[in-house]
Amino acid sequence: MEEVERLIREEVQREGSISFARFMGRALLEPGLGYYATAQRRAGRSGDFMTAPELHPILGAAIAQLAAATWERLGRPATFRWREYGAGEGTLLLAALDHLAREGHPLLDALEVSVSEANPYRLADLTAALAALPGGGPPLVAAGSPPAAGIVVANEFADALPFHIVVGRAAPGGFAERRVSIDPVTNVLTWAEGAPDPGVAERLAPLMASWPPLAEGQLAELSPATADWAHGLSGELTEGVVIVLDYGREGAILRDATSRMAGTALAYQGHRATADLLSEPGSRDLTAHVDLTLLRAAAVAGGLRHLTSTNQAKFLATAGVDGEVARTRTGPAATLEGAIALRSALAQLMDPRRMGGFAVEVFVAGSSPGANALADPASPLPGTAAPNRPLV
Repeated sequence: MEEVERLIREEVQREGSISFARFMGRALLEPGLGYYATAQRRAGRSGDFMTAPELHPILGAAIAQLAAATWERLGRPATFRWREYGAGEGTLLLAALDHLAREGHPLLDALEVSVSEANPYRLADLTAALAALPGGGPPLVAAGSPPAAGIVVANEFADALPFHIVVGRAAPGGFAERRVSIDPVTNVLTWAEGAPDPGVAERLAPLMASWPPLAEGQLAELSPATADWAHGLSGELTEGVVIVLDYGREGAILRDATSRMAGTALAYQGHRATADLLSEPGSRDLTAHVDLTLLRAAAVAGGLRHLTSTNQAKFLATAGVDGEVARTRTGPAATLEGAIALRSALAQLMDPRRMGGFAVEVFVAGSSPGANALADPASPLPGTAAPNRPLV
């Protein structure tokens, strides 16, 4: 038995049962033991899942275009912060910096970096990679520093924030909570239904108020942690943009009993998904679709202005990366291997049935004239316009 499972079992035995959100938090982030807290690399071809930055640098180039345009419209502030959640070893950030360097963009002279990364090993990798860049790379400022002008980036971050699992029942409020317990016969971690903890119930009920009623036995995920995170994003910037990329759907769609009777929660290991969420805690990623309705409402309530809802395929098609594509295919440093890798990546990144269908939510922070210019519908920011042609 892994140490993290032993710790979870001890807590379950003390409490009788725990919420899945609590189980998930310990399974993923238990210091030194959780899935995202050890030296093992989780993303990439040799890991358990692939994200767009691991697939190809093109997404980093696209977000760099958005950052550069934001900086220009804000009047080229002397300091411009790239604030990234779940930055890992910096794959997305480094791709963006590489793109700006190839473009010779003056934003590099103003850029500073702030990251939120729970894994100390990946944070050390990122810090070393920045230090190895020409001139030592942009300065790395501590999380929690006073807000500045900039861009906040969260790519496949919110889907792994802890969530509760509820089940439709003829009970007060129309639901019970699916909790984690221990089977008295087999001694394995198992599910038990019960009322949410009182403090949790106070959080869940208002968040569920706009849902259609759950069908009897229908499962659904709800993440107060996501609402809290989104609500606080406005405090990261004095002015600028926030971009959230993730797999998700509108709240009503996620609660449609005809298509989502079993909810969306999955565990990932070795590039395979399973609905068995409780086995091998600490060895599997745990995720669920992001409730985009909840995300937007919390972000706006926190002070952000919603700019656009799009998807990754449309974002890439209108982000102004045609030059990057042409350079990879036919530029002086172009190679056959590079052109094939780009084509293969775009086949996934532009396919709405695959990564191209991932949601992209963009928000504006601040109310200065520059911030207002970011939301000018007559001059959409890179990635936010309706595409008029395919990228490939």
